[in-house]
Amino acid sequence: MHPAAIGPYQIIRELGRGGMGEVFLARDTRLDRQVAIKALPAHLAQDADRLARFQREAKVLASLNHPGIGAIYGLEEANGHQYLILEFVEGETLADRLAKGPLPVDETLMFAKQIAEALEVAHEKGVVHRDLKPGNVMVTPDGVLKVLDFGLARTEEGPVSTTTGQAMADSPTVTSPARLHSPTIPGVIMGTAGYMSPEQARGKTVDKRSDIFSFGCVLYEMLTGSQPFRGETVADAIGATLHKESDFALLPAGTPRRVRELLTNCLAKDRKQRLHDIGDARLELERAITEPRDVPSDGATPRPWWSSAGVLATVSLVAVAAAVWAVIPRLSRGATPNEQRVYRATLTLPKGMTLVESLRSVAISPDGTRALVSLVVKDGTTPPSLFLRDVSRLEFRPLGGTEGASFPFWSPDGGSIGFFAEGKLKRLDLGDGIVRELCDAPVGRGASWGSKGTIVFAPSAGGGLSIVNDAGGTPTAVTTSKTPGESHRVPQMLPDGERFLYVVNNSAAPGVYAFDPSTKQSQLVIGSVNDTSEAFYVDPGMLVFARGENLMVQPFDVRRLELTGSARPIAADVQYEKRRAFVNAGVSPRGTLIYQAVNPQTRYRLAWMDRKGERTVLPTEPLSVRSGFTSLSKDGRRAVVETTGSRGESYVSVIDMERGIRMPIGDPRATFNYGGLWAPGEQSVIVGTDLSPGIQSVVSYPLSGGPGTPIVKGEFGFEYGATTVTPDGKVLLFVQTSVIDKLPDIMCQILGTDQPATRLMRTPEGEWNPRFSPAGDLVAYTVAGEEDTSVVLKVVCYPTPSAPVQVSPTPVTLSSGLWVGPAELSWVDTSRRSWSATITGKDGRVEVGAPKSMFGGTPLDKGISILDYDVTRDRFLIAVEAEPREDARLILVSDWRSDVAGMQAGPK
Repeated sequence: MHPAAIGPYQIIRELGRGGMGEVFLARDTRLDRQVAIKALPAHLAQDADRLARFQREAKVLASLNHPGIGAIYGLEEANGHQYLILEFVEGETLADRLAKGPLPVDETLMFAKQIAEALEVAHEKGVVHRDLKPGNVMVTPDGVLKVLDFGLARTEEGPVSTTTGQAMADSPTVTSPARLHSPTIPGVIMGTAGYMSPEQARGKTVDKRSDIFSFGCVLYEMLTGSQPFRGETVADAIGATLHKESDFALLPAGTPRRVRELLTNCLAKDRKQRLHDIGDARLELERAITEPRDVPSDGATPRPWWSSAGVLATVSLVAVAAAVWAVIPRLSRGATPNEQRVYRATLTLPKGMTLVESLRSVAISPDGTRALVSLVVKDGTTPPSLFLRDVSRLEFRPLGGTEGASFPFWSPDGGSIGFFAEGKLKRLDLGDGIVRELCDAPVGRGASWGSKGTIVFAPSAGGGLSIVNDAGGTPTAVTTSKTPGESHRVPQMLPDGERFLYVVNNSAAPGVYAFDPSTKQSQLVIGSVNDTSEAFYVDPGMLVFARGENLMVQPFDVRRLELTGSARPIAADVQYEKRRAFVNAGVSPRGTLIYQAVNPQTRYRLAWMDRKGERTVLPTEPLSVRSGFTSLSKDGRRAVVETTGSRGESYVSVIDMERGIRMPIGDPRATFNYGGLWAPGEQSVIVGTDLSPGIQSVVSYPLSGGPGTPIVKGEFGFEYGATTVTPDGKVLLFVQTSVIDKLPDIMCQILGTDQPATRLMRTPEGEWNPRFSPAGDLVAYTVAGEEDTSVVLKVVCYPTPSAPVQVSPTPVTLSSGLWVGPAELSWVDTSRRSWSATITGKDGRVEVGAPKSMFGGTPLDKGISILDYDVTRDRFLIAVEAEPREDARLILVSDWRSDVAGMQAGPK
């Protein structure tokens, strides 16, 4: 019986037990962390040999400091018993994973590489594991492997043992005969049947080559799902190890040639013919991971990637798989089945985290070996932070001091990284881990580190670019915007460390420009057609940029700053933020490419829901609906609905909800904002959109088709969205948002006149989503703070605004504020509960009644959004989730240069 506490460690529960020990989960009360505690079984606690081995186990573990090996925190004694205090490793054993079947080839290679790295560290310390098997390898939720249970390990000094935390053997550990004092003397069999080497099975002395044999057994099992030397009994398994060969015909067809050869060399029964060093196995695995794959053995020619838009979508992940590779052909004409292929991998993000999609969140190191990724907790309000990953490993390592980071970028030597956070341009040196502030950057929108020790950056969402020394200091402005709201952003330094590329946005002449500081002049490199993407320069003589959702490469004369030749695609379905002009991608001159794939949006079906919560699904196709920006016709049969595209772009359609017919509104190439609404008479729809590049307006589009008519002529630097019209159809309220400070104002426009628009009111807040009451005497709107949790619902009188009165006692969703009666306003709070209150305007003052819960106080299902209210029939129009949105996908391309083999690069 073990005590409830061992020193400062409080026992929580038993994790498992086996012939070599008992393991418990405990809490370290001093450091407030979980640990694993290992004790000898009661019948062995007084055995001098086992006790000595147990004590030496602590020394061995203490000597093995590696993230791939379970750590030891100490050796404690209580009630005459000794206990090892070990790292508690969350996750499942590799044996548990293999119980579900074999692993994908690429996941196997990544896992095997990690096991080899851990063994390499142990062998360099003179430690031989002697019991390597799937049950002694843990897989964490982040896909990191840890080798455990060094309980039978021996060192050059003599026999030692170790064991770690969670799991007992998937096959019994043989320790016979137990009565002998030395577990390593000739004739003693110690290890696990089916994984031990032939010399180990014969009871001979072992060295590191025995671990290499066991490693080969584990690698074989990961690929095939079965042990190479099976048997119904321990004796049968040992007999198979000694006398039978493993069946390589069971290996999957996609197993690389190098790996087949590695297995042959690891599983040689004569250790003299076996691989001598596990480091050599690691090197072979690294080559197998990074090399282009061989063509399938049947010689079939794979379909070109451009013939199927769903190539990447067919790649599936298994649990915490780090990469599943999809083989595709080169883009060069005349490719034959004998050519090597470029491969792509989907990288699994850490559990519970996703990419920051609204801002650039990825960057690749100049040598193509490391990736920076800005991640945020799903459905949380925690600010994003940067993670670093070696592209050949599974682990994403968080970088301290990078909270709130966006637009990460690398130094030319790969030793430092830059990013924006907290209104500053910052630098993190990877060597010492120190974060330094370089200068102010209130709303950073991209930066690039030059070869001469300077950084060019966009300090704000509007205006020109600046340059600063990479050690910090006072920045110097280098480009100047020509019109209000014009934005210069996402610069990219050229090899000379002085000239750079950058994007001009929100301009009458948008595009990619090149700036020469010697002449202080910019020249157009890529003109805009419908959108403008940043461009990455890749030595020698190439530009990589987005066109639509394809990533393109085109020769570039870096001396004359001109494109030459024609562009070719190197990746499809790339996340490109059109309005902000950035591509969520990183391109290395060495050929590595990393990018975020376009994710299908969550799709919804429209439905009616009455006040009792009863729903009726409508016969409409699934849509990617943007909640809260919807306008019902007076008869409740049609709705103006804002939908989103694959890149988050907005579209507006009229939905006939009885017949399920959808009619798009306006130019599909244009950008729409904040939904749309019925114009008086319901023969046209009013939307905020761009009629010309860089200039948005409020426009009326007739249902009969044809060009739109501007209602409000926009200005550079502003975005517009129309949301409500007075019941008499005379006054329009729309939202005008500055692209610089992002604060929206509610504006009034008298329809049918040339009078300029006026502000409804002037406040320092950002007003959003105005809605006229049915009588037209009140306006409800939301006030959005920096986080959604600070959104509140307010009401003012109209036409003469009164002092705003807050209606919601708690934070609400951004699109809240639906009039559900002549003087009744409803909203949804952040806990998804619905409320309503009586609102009246009297003597220029707003009076608010006590809030009443709706739908019985039951929170809305997670997949429901309330869009609008049908006043005539007392029912809500809602969107019900039909197809959940996929998680963000990060794609790694091994060698994009092979896709454009034969392309003539521009002069360097």
